[in-house]
Amino acid sequence: MSTIADSTGFGFDPYDPELTEPAVWDRYRAARNLGGTVRAPDRDGFWLVTRYDEVRTALRDPATFSSASGHRIPTDGTRRAIPIDFDPPLHTAYRALMAEALSPARVRALRPFLAEVVTRLVDDFAAAGGGDFVSAVALPLPLQVLTELVGFSGETVAQFRALTEELWSRYVDADPAESHRRLWELMRAELADHRARPRDDFVGSLLHAEIEGRPIREDEQVGILATFAVAGHETTMNAAATLAWLLVEHPEAQAALRADPTRARAFVEEMLRHRSPAQNFARRATCPAQIGGTAVAEGDAVLLSFAAANRDPERFPNSDRFDPDRDARGHLAFGWGIHQCIGAPLARTELVLLLEELAAKPPLRSAGPPAWSNLQGGNHLGLTRLPLRFEEET
Repeated sequence: MSTIADSTGFGFDPYDPELTEPAVWDRYRAARNLGGTVRAPDRDGFWLVTRYDEVRTALRDPATFSSASGHRIPTDGTRRAIPIDFDPPLHTAYRALMAEALSPARVRALRPFLAEVVTRLVDDFAAAGGGDFVSAVALPLPLQVLTELVGFSGETVAQFRALTEELWSRYVDADPAESHRRLWELMRAELADHRARPRDDFVGSLLHAEIEGRPIREDEQVGILATFAVAGHETTMNAAATLAWLLVEHPEAQAALRADPTRARAFVEEMLRHRSPAQNFARRATCPAQIGGTAVAEGDAVLLSFAAANRDPERFPNSDRFDPDRDARGHLAFGWGIHQCIGAPLARTELVLLLEELAAKPPLRSAGPPAWSNLQGGNHLGLTRLPLRFEEET
């Protein structure tokens, strides 16, 4: 990585393999110490925004800070995901369509199914004597949920992780178009299967959906399903593994949770603040603007760091400290404003159920060193391996 010279030459390549645990947090801190908004020359150049107030202000102004050029650096408009990389009114229409699968009523109805999946995965993990928590619990949890939530077949879901990892690897130095094509073909096959064998699920509803008064096109159907496929498992997987890691890293917090499982929701919110699984989202300025005291020109790319903002000590005192007793309300782990994560209620429910189930078991202990990813796709940070076991009862 580049060394820090001043606020207009701050090296921050989102795809740098060195941007991992714990170095990435040092990098965010260094940017905040340089004024909060710094100019990074990497990947065609962009502004990195790291302070809470500035990030939230930009998120609340989509007219000035547009999503239409893509939420990943570089913002060249070639990597657009539905609805993330669209502005109103099309963004609003796409989001309303997707909300049907993620409404509060739908999440409440899913709760028994979610609890059953969580219990089964944790019981199997315990019966096996532990193992890699990522592959045994954190990954299969959101994948199994997607079969019920969206209507993906088990065969389709089984391919999501490999295709997503291939996609992230190609964002570094290669054209991701081929990986996107493979994912889209999988989504087209799922749509074709639903046409041949109609069923009452979200995929089936897309076949007859309308948007802005017209039938939705197949490329739009594919884009919506691709977002569910990737975003629907990546962030929850990382969050679930991070929760388990924090239990082991903070035995006093684990003991407090085991003594009072009603603390699970506060534990989840503090994890989301302290180690935001989805860390950075890009925008492009549609006109000259100010971010804090920094002038941003029309057309400039801007990378809003949710993770850095959530560790801004001006908003969260002792922000580098994991503290489940703190008031973490207002954190930006799921974004803010019109692009706030549509799946947040579902993710929160899954994570609270998981934490409650883990708290009901014997104490969770480390069974080997963990391994962390770098910023996958320039955004996602999580554990790739987490050997754990439950303490043997005497």
